[in-house]
Amino acid sequence: MKKLMLSIALSGLMLAGFAQEKKDVKPETKEMRASTHKHKAGRMHEGFKNKTPEEVAKIKTDRMDQKLKFTDKQRKDIYAFNLKQAKDHQKLAAERKEHRAKMKKERVAEHEKMLGLLTPEQQKVLKDSYAENRKMHKEHWKKDRQMRKRDFRKGDAVKTNDAEVKTT
Repeated sequence: MKKLMLSIALSGLMLAGFAQEKKDVKPETKEMRASTHKHKAGRMHEGFKNKTPEEVAKIKTDRMDQKLKFTDKQRKDIYAFNLKQAKDHQKLAAERKEHRAKMKKERVAEHEKMLGLLTPEQQKVLKDSYAENRKMHKEHWKKDRQMRKRDFRKGDAVKTNDAEVKTT
């Protein structure tokens, strides 16, 4: 009886191990992630991209109406609210874009002005320093990413070990 129970438990563990094994899995690309997820982190929903505020308000109102079943008055009020919100958002987005462009121009101008104050040797040392900083940042980012992946895998391993302990 003990041998039968042991063989059943081992068979269950082996099946669980094979069920978790992934073979011939293609690496996920940005396009694949974008198509599988409704929202991109920090980006506007694809359905609202390049839409006018009126179109955005209509889409949002229609979606809400499907779930909430508005009266005619509610529908008009909600559309007006969504329209105001979409116009405000469009205005803020344009302001942010202008501000980013302005700041970039200022940084480039300040950098050029600073380089004009330095000798050619100092300019070379500064550019080499910038290159080294970029290289170190990239290496640090890669190492951090590898550690996060490893920690994520450890978390999965711990969960599977807990499950194995419960089954035996």
